[in-house]
Amino acid sequence: MYQFASVVRWGRATAGPAPALTECPSIPLPLPVVPVRAASAGLGEAILLLLLDGSAIAAIAYLTGVIAPAALILTLALAGLYRSRLTRSVLDDLPRIAVATAVVVAGGALLADPSGWAPRALVVVPPVWAAGLFASVVAARTLAYRLIRRHRRRRPGRAAIVVGGGDFAVRVADALREDRTYGIAPVGFVGPPALHQPTLPVLAPAADLERAVARYKPLHLIVAFPAIPDSDLVRTLRRCRRYGVTVHVVPRLFELAVGGGRTEFVRGIPLARLRPEPAQLRRWVLKRLIDVAGALAGLVLLAPVFLLCALAVKVESRRNGVLFRQERVGRDGKPFTILKFRSLTPADDRESQVKWNIDNDLRLGRVGRLLRFSSLDELPQLVNVLRGEMSLVGPRPERQFFVDQFQRTYAGYADRHRVPAGITGWAQIHGLRGDTSIEERVRFDNHYIEHWSLGLDIKIILRTVGSMLSIHRV
Repeated sequence: MYQFASVVRWGRATAGPAPALTECPSIPLPLPVVPVRAASAGLGEAILLLLLDGSAIAAIAYLTGVIAPAALILTLALAGLYRSRLTRSVLDDLPRIAVATAVVVAGGALLADPSGWAPRALVVVPPVWAAGLFASVVAARTLAYRLIRRHRRRRPGRAAIVVGGGDFAVRVADALREDRTYGIAPVGFVGPPALHQPTLPVLAPAADLERAVARYKPLHLIVAFPAIPDSDLVRTLRRCRRYGVTVHVVPRLFELAVGGGRTEFVRGIPLARLRPEPAQLRRWVLKRLIDVAGALAGLVLLAPVFLLCALAVKVESRRNGVLFRQERVGRDGKPFTILKFRSLTPADDRESQVKWNIDNDLRLGRVGRLLRFSSLDELPQLVNVLRGEMSLVGPRPERQFFVDQFQRTYAGYADRHRVPAGITGWAQIHGLRGDTSIEERVRFDNHYIEHWSLGLDIKIILRTVGSMLSIHRV
């Protein structure tokens, strides 16, 4: 019998009934981000795959002496063949294994003849060992997947909560419970009671999903058409991911083959695996390294521009300082002091905090107007990036006065604070700067967070630079 996840050891079974949900303390805001716990739980499977793949590739390398095992293992990893999955099939993996092998074969031929393509090496030699290399990986995967399925059948599985109380949700839970090779063990439902008596308890109503995740600490959430408005469900799932939970969603209209990406099937029912929060990804640390390197390079290369801007501001503002400091709200709602070149001196601190836009202010001089139009007034924020208060790319930070208003008015506004604020962002390169729609900014900023990648950051930086050098806004 599958039982509830332990509070002491995540994903392990405990004896006894579940504690009353009403005992759960209120959840503090904001939530700290913890690593994805299901990934750690599946680490043993990844190690097994690495060992068997490495042994098979090393054997072929020893016999041929023409390939390094690390090269193919790295290529297989880039193809996603070491990720945690519900189902593992050698037949499904054949295309990716073939492509990875072909890439390594071509690379080996180039290294063998650096002056160009070596026809003899590429046409004669590689087929002799490439076929053996491909076959060895397939054989290793066949053995590994058999061992993984056997191991899963003997284990209780990783605890999961099914979000939804209808008959369809019961069907999904029963499919996972009947076949342990998926590696997931539903422990209960969150949502309204089903029409028929379910085989698992209803842990909480749909409105208490986040509290149920905090109480029972599942490794997985299976979202199966719950009776929750989409806007509320999106906000709750984003918060649940911060607990380290892996979220799977049954796509709507899946009968019409809607889905894709990281979609897996459980008895013919597709489960789309949602990406973790960006801060939970291993490559997130690279974003910080790029921020530091980019900020340092910008401060050095743009030093003459800084000097000219500072002199111009000093001449126009006279007794007032060159830099303008203002409190803004950053990651997880934490305040910080943002730096800008002074384009206008407010009458008092109150005006600085509550006045929305100064583009049409008669006090704005020629220098200040030029700085704002060209975005040169934002350059001192490179110092904020070095301090770790901001990033080169991210949602633009706002003042607390407006944050309080927008959070009450626009769904998803608070979700923008899941990542550090940025000097530029996905919304800004689409023209959403200054006095533009907040609702659209929220949509663009959350789109950036959900689809974040290093490539997307580089694209935004390049488009921002192009926009600053152009007379037209992008």
